Amino acid sequence: MSAKAGRLEPPAYPSVVRGEEERERFARLYDDLVRVIGLAPGDALLNATEQFELGFDVRGPFEKRKRRKKVALGADPDVAAVPDREPPA
Repeated sequence: MSAKAGRLEPPAYPSVVRGEEERERFARLYDDLVRVIGLAPGDALLNATEQFELGFDVRGPFEKRKRRKKVALGADPDVAAVPDREPPA
């Protein structure tokens, strides 16, 4: 799998990174630490290894989250569209 445009690739992968999906996740962590946070590449490699082992992933916050379905007021025929403001008689 090739690197996405503009992403920094780590110079090496630790032994705990196995498989293409894990390499992609580690590369995202490394890129985020270097470009966004501004760590030196060596420090970013060490920090990315530690974060990878702890289960961190930078993709989660940036992915589009599933939105809750909006419920229109008055969509249910059993519920009045405008609440009754008069006290019950």
